[in-house]
Amino acid sequence: MCCGEESPSSTPRVGARVDFFSQTQGSLGNLLFLNPSSPSSPLATHARFSPKEGVVMDTDDSVLVSIHLSGDMTKSIKDCGLFRQFTLQNSSDKAHQMVLDESLSLDVGQNGIIGRRVSMMKEGKLLGDGIVGFNSVLVV
Repeated sequence: MCCGEESPSSTPRVGARVDFFSQTQGSLGNLLFLNPSSPSSPLATHARFSPKEGVVMDTDDSVLVSIHLSGDMTKSIKDCGLFRQFTLQNSSDKAHQMVLDESLSLDVGQNGIIGRRVSMMKEGKLLGDGIVGFNSVLVV
């Protein structure tokens, strides 16, 4: 139904989300950018990684998360530029959350992260990547 009650325009937005995919393993999980103290805020203060069920990451792993300038998935990572970067410390094989050093704008273009490519790397090896999109939830 176009523009009906369940259309994205009428669905409240809660943060931004990127689903990570690997060429060899498929879905790895997702990273949610959010502000826990103000869920509808246009600024993310935290990031929460939730691995896909069955995906196991070593508890002492740290992963480099890069938000790129471009959202072009046809280009190599090195050709997408760098917008922001942070290290995600993995504490277990379950969802975990961290405070971001710098708030991120949940907008499109300019300083926003919506539409940008995000990659996860460990020891210089690409684990997976995806595109940041709005994270919407239905209020029932």
